[in-house]
Amino acid sequence: MLTLAITMLAISSVVPREIPYMVLGLSFVVGASISILVREAIAPSPQTRVTQFTALLLLIVSFYGFADLIKIL
Repeated sequence: MLTLAITMLAISSVVPREIPYMVLGLSFVVGASISILVREAIAPSPQTRVTQFTALLLLIVSFYGFADLIKIL
């Protein structure tokens, strides 16, 4: 899911007029990050802190991207 999100965001950065790709990519990042946080809450891995930090960082960046996108529109 994160690979698909990265692909969508790469397309939207190469072709800036393709806003639907940016929205879809950001929503995939939000979904994947929440999925990672839930998975770590249910079955913690040995690297729980690193995984949770990365997921929270992705959530913050994606929410910032949504706020920036709303300001553009």
